Amino acid sequence: MEDIGLTEQQKEAIEYIDSPLLIVAGPGTGKTRVLTEKVIYLVKQGYNPNKIIVSTFTIKAADELRNRLRKDLGDSVENMQISTIHSFCQKMLQSFPEYHNFGNIFEVMDDLDQFLYVNRNYMWNFGLKEYVTEISVNELINFYNRCTENDVDPKKLVDHFKKNKGSDFEIAIAKSYEIYLANLLDPNNTRLDFSLLEREFYHLLQRNNEVLELVRQMYDYILIDEYQDTNPIQDAIFELITAPKYKITVVGDEDQSIYGFRGASVENFRTFLDRYPNAKKIELEENFRSCKEIVQTYDEFMKPHRTFEKEIFTSNPEYSKPVILYSDSRKSEGKEIVRFVEYLVQKCNARYQDIAILFKSVKFHSSEIIDELEYKKIPYTTKGEGSLFEQEEIKNLLVLMIYINSHYPNEKQKQWLFDHNILESEFLDLHEDTIEKLKNVADIYNLLESYDYATLKKLNVEQNDAQKLMGLKDLMTLQKRNSVSQLKLFYKILDATQYNYRLFKRYLEKKDADADIKIRNLAIFSKIIHKVENNTNSNHFKSFIDQLCYIPENKIEDAACIQDVDAVNLMTIHQAKGLEFPIVILAGVTHKRYNTNNQNDEFIVEIPKKLMMNKSNFNRSEEIRRVFYVGMSRPQKVLAISTIDGKYFKPSQFIDEIGLNNFIEADNFSQIISDNDHYIPNVEKSNLSFSSISTYISCPFRFFCRDYLGFQTPPGYFQAYGVIVHNCLKKIHVMMKEGKEIDITDVVKIVDMYCKDDESREEWRNELITDLYNYYEKACGFIYDVLDVEVPFSYINKNISINGQADLVIKNTNEEIELIDYKSRYAEYLSKMNVDTQLRIYNLALANRYNEPIKKISAYTFKDNRRIFFDNSNVELEKTKSLIKSIIQNVENKEFERNWEGPICKTKAGLCEFYQLCNMMEGDTKNGR
Repeated sequence: MEDIGLTEQQKEAIEYIDSPLLIVAGPGTGKTRVLTEKVIYLVKQGYNPNKIIVSTFTIKAADELRNRLRKDLGDSVENMQISTIHSFCQKMLQSFPEYHNFGNIFEVMDDLDQFLYVNRNYMWNFGLKEYVTEISVNELINFYNRCTENDVDPKKLVDHFKKNKGSDFEIAIAKSYEIYLANLLDPNNTRLDFSLLEREFYHLLQRNNEVLELVRQMYDYILIDEYQDTNPIQDAIFELITAPKYKITVVGDEDQSIYGFRGASVENFRTFLDRYPNAKKIELEENFRSCKEIVQTYDEFMKPHRTFEKEIFTSNPEYSKPVILYSDSRKSEGKEIVRFVEYLVQKCNARYQDIAILFKSVKFHSSEIIDELEYKKIPYTTKGEGSLFEQEEIKNLLVLMIYINSHYPNEKQKQWLFDHNILESEFLDLHEDTIEKLKNVADIYNLLESYDYATLKKLNVEQNDAQKLMGLKDLMTLQKRNSVSQLKLFYKILDATQYNYRLFKRYLEKKDADADIKIRNLAIFSKIIHKVENNTNSNHFKSFIDQLCYIPENKIEDAACIQDVDAVNLMTIHQAKGLEFPIVILAGVTHKRYNTNNQNDEFIVEIPKKLMMNKSNFNRSEEIRRVFYVGMSRPQKVLAISTIDGKYFKPSQFIDEIGLNNFIEADNFSQIISDNDHYIPNVEKSNLSFSSISTYISCPFRFFCRDYLGFQTPPGYFQAYGVIVHNCLKKIHVMMKEGKEIDITDVVKIVDMYCKDDESREEWRNELITDLYNYYEKACGFIYDVLDVEVPFSYINKNISINGQADLVIKNTNEEIELIDYKSRYAEYLSKMNVDTQLRIYNLALANRYNEPIKKISAYTFKDNRRIFFDNSNVELEKTKSLIKSIIQNVENKEFERNWEGPICKTKAGLCEFYQLCNMMEGDTKNGR
């Protein structure tokens, strides 16, 4: 291959494809580049891009790799399987619906969904009510996941504890796992957590040779990134697929295996050479990231603890020994670290964003440092502190939800939410004299019951304040009479208080960063409201607030932080993995947090090794060492380690292992950070869907709120109905693709599978049965062959990827390829939905998928059984390309004009959620404000 600045080790790793390959990639040795160049090399050697799998640890890593590959491979990357293992398993299960019980229609639960599901069911439905005081839901979920990832047979697990005289608690926990699996794998209502996606695909491969051979034929080469973080069942899946050719390359580093607590098995990495025939090992040892002193420090630290010998080195010049920061308490540590930060910025040409302060836990270990940063007015951003529910705007919103839902808070909710007087809050924005007048009449726990219109009039409350207060009271009255979902109430509260209007006005007119953060926090919270309601199947506030109180911090998206500003970065070492910063400070490196005394992890119930795929013990002390190593290997120029030597804390043994002679004190640091060494944030590629493109066409401001900021909007009538119709049609199309005849009994079964609750049965069931059967009879008249059902695609243009899924691709009775999208509405509504643009985007994205051109594009309106065709001539397709280009340009330039009184401001389904906000902003425009 041509010389493009690669080392000999990197070239060898890229070009070696003769047998299984283990690439041992030390920190900063360019493994992502090697992975990228190896994919390019494989394609140049004749490998079909569509038959290559690249498995990554995170979705973000998959997106970054795809973006890098586009530069060299262009559109051929779009159908390459670059994804997490979870996404790959989901795709495979959906590709072989006829071989398992739940078909290709099932729900996938993310971590928050799984928590809400288990938290709602474990007491009453999993048989664990009498053990509620002994159970942490998080620990229970970890147990379930560990069992699933090790393919533990639930019946054998129960039998084991019974035969070995296990405690009643152990037997109950084992039985609960059996119930959990049975409920999730219900063929009529399948929900798969991430671990179950893997297990079910593994079982499919194990039990069906036909599927295994088909999957082996689908893929010629597999590359696995972060191999040290794979779990036992993931490794078993790849081993099954690659046999007997074993065309596989795995990339990783045992020294950076830090996810054992989540079920990752470093043994996969360590035993690779023994398990794969003729496997070869290549080390990437040259570090391109850090200065010489840092590389030498962390390499010497880890060298005695490696399975595979390697020596990390660098050609980078010397710069500075690591800095040691000593304190005698947590409070003084905060002062010492911030003093060093100030010194770096004031004397060493550092910027705040060059500096990352890393912790084992941001939530529990950062408060003193944050207090000092705030005292010194130093900007900072945090990740992983779980502070969303501590933000004033969220607490105030929850207090108002308590009032409007006539809920009396318990002691825990009082302590959490009523630690301030909401009358004085920015959320209500009441005048000072109004606050004083209400203080004497207000019951802080039942504020809306404390006044009525007559009271406010008697108190002579200012008109705008009275309007807000009565608006909230009216909401309470309406909620008592006919309650709405908490998500709808969320928007009604923002309108009644005018809080969203005041925030948007500050942000749009003054670019106020504080308003920006508050808006983004409200958007994040709207998504959580939706998730909780969706998972509990309840609109009741008590159910909502109870669930909210139990959600762990690691299941919640972080509170928003200042965007694109010069600020110190605070995060956990786990979050910093894969990142690099000019300056890294490891905080709180004490014996209590970093030691090798704790050998093993403890689980809610110990799983017998004989039932697990991974027979080795998880060694927590090894992992703590590796976590520290990962932290030490993040900096480019400066590594500082902060420790405490005082009454309650002693320095970590790791500092002694490094040796005090290998450190300098902060006062002796005198290097200057050059202008070329400043931190450059990654600019992430924007991912859009056609739905968001359509929203932008209809109203750029709605796009801004919903798709750019991320506000969750309540599902409307046609959305809920459309999901059921969509699922039913998908099932019918899959059966047609399989060549099955469909009669009325099949249609009844399909409808009953998706009309599950009494409301949907009463409202839609009988009508759906008739409409679906009529559709099937009509479809048989125009569908000659089903080519694809719900085919995913990406259309790439500049810095934005438009992702989507085409409902159906067929050969019609004229034997032309036709692309069809299904709408649950009537044909008269198509003009408001930009369906013509949607279908042309699908046409552009799928143009190279088939051996023939797509001749027809059509929309099928289910309510009136009509098939409407649209022009997909080259002229119209070019116009669509230009339209996409202009939208992308507008999004990049942050042009989000309001389309006031446009097609989606007022519809039969009701007002747009942002209507009142726009109405007030429109008033400002007309009045010249």
